[in-house]
Amino acid sequence: MKKKQTLVTGATGFVGSYLLPALESLGEYQIHCFQGDIRDREVVAKNLKEVQPDILIHLAAQAFVPIAIENPWETEEINVGGTLNLIEILHRMQRPCKMLYVSSADVYGKQNLSLLPLKESLLPNPVNPYAGSKLAAESYCRQYSAYSPFVSIVIARPFNHIGIGQRKEFVIPNFCSQIIEAKHFGKSSISVGDLAPTRDFSHVEDIISGYLTLIEKGESGEIYNICSGEERSIRYMVEELVKISGHEIKFEVDAGRVRASETSKVYGDNSKLKSLGWKNKHSLSETLRQIYNHLESDFLKSKQTD
Repeated sequence: MKKKQTLVTGATGFVGSYLLPALESLGEYQIHCFQGDIRDREVVAKNLKEVQPDILIHLAAQAFVPIAIENPWETEEINVGGTLNLIEILHRMQRPCKMLYVSSADVYGKQNLSLLPLKESLLPNPVNPYAGSKLAAESYCRQYSAYSPFVSIVIARPFNHIGIGQRKEFVIPNFCSQIIEAKHFGKSSISVGDLAPTRDFSHVEDIISGYLTLIEKGESGEIYNICSGEERSIRYMVEELVKISGHEIKFEVDAGRVRASETSKVYGDNSKLKSLGWKNKHSLSETLRQIYNHLESDFLKSKQTD
């Protein structure tokens, strides 16, 4: 069986580290990792012409909201301009390719709470430059999927995903790191932001499973939520991590960690993706324990080498 030539952007990131082994295990895909800066059209053209992809999985993005707020221009150049480069050059190559564009549930932004769980049919209302950039890129994806005879584009909207290997500026590894240091250095408190908001958290492997489902079964021009369908407060998450640690810890609110435009409640409707045969397999408690134990093990190893 001839393998599908598959090009992955952002392959070296957190999600890519899970996606590449998952693709490899299926045996159907010849994997190529995008090399260079997606803002550079010549670089994009070189990658696409060398690989001649049957499948393009577009993960590359500036995905950290505080950076997007600080530097919206760079975020727009990467998330919108980079995506447009990929799509337009694919279109001009006049070769059939199926593309998975990884957007974000952040595009929903602030919604009337009566509309929860969030469905793909809702009108997005982004509240930060990151979310705005992802929605703008989505609009190009839908345009090209409608008029290009060569490019089929499926849009994924993943909600919060967590797992071993996520950068420590993200909420769960940040909490874990603070709790581990408090436990082993005898501190009694950690710094937190607003703990009231709720979010829809999934294990990154369940998100990857959603991507693989969409590569095979997703329809061009369609949007699919990838989420657990359950809401958990940030307070619940940090309290669970404290329980796992076995250390008594208080929370001190740091005003610098509170986002002004924070949405209060978020969880998604995953029925559209489930209709394609997908289901989430990991429990939240299992996922949190995996992350905490891994980071504590790394911490203890580092202390032994000091």
